[in-house]
Amino acid sequence: MKPAITPATWRGYATFKKRKFKLDEFLDDAVKAEYEGVELGGGRKVLGKPQTLRRHLETRGLQVAAYGSRVTYNPWPPNTEEFREAVSYASEIGCTTMVVCGGFLPNQRRSTYAFDYDMFASNLGKASEYARKHGLTLAYHPHRGCIVETIPEMKEMLKRLPALHVCVDIAHLEASGEDAAKFIRTFKKQISYTHIKDYTWKLDTFVELGRGDGKLNVAKCVKELKRDGYDGWLTVELDKKFAGEAPRLPVESAKMCRRYLKRNCGV
Repeated sequence: MKPAITPATWRGYATFKKRKFKLDEFLDDAVKAEYEGVELGGGRKVLGKPQTLRRHLETRGLQVAAYGSRVTYNPWPPNTEEFREAVSYASEIGCTTMVVCGGFLPNQRRSTYAFDYDMFASNLGKASEYARKHGLTLAYHPHRGCIVETIPEMKEMLKRLPALHVCVDIAHLEASGEDAAKFIRTFKKQISYTHIKDYTWKLDTFVELGRGDGKLNVAKCVKELKRDGYDGWLTVELDKKFAGEAPRLPVESAKMCRRYLKRNCGV
């Protein structure tokens, strides 16, 4: 397994400080914290020209673990265009994995019906095929608040898309009341990418690895992945809430998570 990190913490911190996100700062901090790869997203507006980005990554010795995008519940034309642009950009920077969230229902309802899974599976299946034709594997990310939060709901999607790859996010599973280790055991053949972080029920926010207060055992989840033969990226995605006058700097959070991976997971 190889450690990677997303810019979620840096974006959140920039918003908290009312300033713009700085890509160079994130990439430099990722190196300082000893990560081998980064997950990116946002296209040209955020990342600049593909060839320039590739140069920035190469000079720092960083790989692109995945590229993040989204697929909406229904085939909404603006999202279809957005997704295709994301696939094109990801291909140009040499990425091979597209991690996507989706399945958020209109009117913020949580009650789901068979036609909801039919609708989303149809759209996600087309997106997966489009990504495949451009050399990318689409890994679907079950997310708190969408129609796939639990094991039974993931099974509903796989009934419709048996070949679907999955990005497991252990903290989103915890925040949805699901057993993350059991999820990994259940869908071990589908998991091709990971997001790891911890979660605190007391504050209702994602936190650094090892700082959660629920049933989630990060090290156990990594052990389950290893046992099932997973040898891909372990990607820290720390989209936590920021508060207080002097919150922890993103690079400090990144180093804390990296130390946890070394000490508790052998990564």
